[in-house]
Amino acid sequence: MIDKISKAFKEFYGEKPSIVVSAPGRLDFLNTHQDYKGLPVSAIGVNLRTYIALAPSNNGVVAYSENLNAVDEFQPGEITL
Repeated sequence: MIDKISKAFKEFYGEKPSIVVSAPGRLDFLNTHQDYKGLPVSAIGVNLRTYIALAPSNNGVVAYSENLNAVDEFQPGEITL
């Protein structure tokens, strides 16, 4: 999967990603939004993962979703963590 993500990144952006990271999927069994409230969560693992490929840019952030075939752009200062 990492090779597939790297290839899609290069085809879309014209360069290889600096890094590709992955995280396991999980679902909140009761769908109660407990996790971001800091409360206990009844989570279950699923056989899915999220993959993200990244590279530095001087032109803000361009996010491309392969499965949604969608692009979104953000300029510096628009994103706060």
